[in-house]
Amino acid sequence: MELARRRHGAVEVTLSWDRNTSTATVVVWNWSTGACLALNADAADAQYAFAHPYAHAAAQGVPAREVQLVI
Repeated sequence: MELARRRHGAVEVTLSWDRNTSTATVVVWNWSTGACLALNADAADAQYAFAHPYAHAAAQGVPAREVQLVI
């Protein structure tokens, strides 16, 4: 279930909730490059992950080169 969506320029961020697994997913799309980054977050971190997906990605250990593709 989609909870939130925002867009700034070519970058769109969505926050979705999976009731079956009780996990949130934040997806960052860069529409100009076609790059996409999907991040899981627990309920306590979902809003932070949506507001700050790049920081959340770094905290999860996503390599900087992968994050750079969607910026």
